[in-house]
Amino acid sequence: MDRCGKEFHFRTDYQLSDFLFFWCISLVPEVVACIAIARGPSPWMSSWLWLAVYIGCMVPFMFAEVGFLCRHCPYYRREPGRAVHCKSHWGPTKYFKPKRGPLRTYEKIILYSMFMVGFFFPFYWLIHRPLLLVIYLWSIVNFVWTYAKYECPRCLYFDCPFNFVKKDARETFLNKDSS
Repeated sequence: MDRCGKEFHFRTDYQLSDFLFFWCISLVPEVVACIAIARGPSPWMSSWLWLAVYIGCMVPFMFAEVGFLCRHCPYYRREPGRAVHCKSHWGPTKYFKPKRGPLRTYEKIILYSMFMVGFFFPFYWLIHRPLLLVIYLWSIVNFVWTYAKYECPRCLYFDCPFNFVKKDARETFLNKDSS
């Protein structure tokens, strides 16, 4: 693949800095949502309890993501032991047994449902704070755009529903790898 005259290689491994970059841009919408919820539109809707509910919804998402998406990924199977080193997870995150092949329909439904809950949950609080809503949406667009441009076209997880590797590049890589 060629981007701006530079060859664009597949990602065969990740560094801690890749993980930190991912978390720096992926946590912005969550932090903005937490601020909006904590400040609330009125005293009765500004509560640490609602913030705890939001965080309580987001923490299981990480486990669901690992269980329904990551366990199919070659990066997940790559290293022995309980540690995964990729852009999303760094450390002892092999909670589930690795699985080969594409996601099943029910796994996609659960994963997309979790994304929707995570995305829409803070909207009640965000619509009352237009500046925070703009920052929230902008940071999500920035995250998705960055990954769609720089990570997903280089990823070896060809069965991922978000993988943007072109078919010819995928076939060339697989043929080269099998020979």
